Amino acid sequence: MLNHAATSTLTAATHSSYLGSAPLDLAATAQTAGQVATVTLIVTIAVGIYLLGCLIWPFGKCRRCKGAGKFKSPFGRAYRYCGKCDGSGLRVRLGRHVVNHIRAVRGAGDNTTSKGKR
Repeated sequence: MLNHAATSTLTAATHSSYLGSAPLDLAATAQTAGQVATVTLIVTIAVGIYLLGCLIWPFGKCRRCKGAGKFKSPFGRAYRYCGKCDGSGLRVRLGRHVVNHIRAVRGAGDNTTSKGKR
């Protein structure tokens, strides 16, 4: 009696291919595609949460003055306002710029079907 081990993975022959003598493992390719889909889903959810946060909190600290809105003079007696944020200490976050752009593009659209004839 001969014992032949059955394999559960599908392999394709690679005769004189650019991959060399390594067989192509279709199960590993399917697993990799699943991992790519999972990572894409996680990144999409993270970007959505970030944009939602930018809707709620549109401003961040100014990076130049660290949110103070002013700078101290080298001798410590006088102050001057930050030129980047004009003394407010705030900046518009990158995600809020994206949200504002999406709103502007959406608002600029022309929907003639719901407005009737023009």
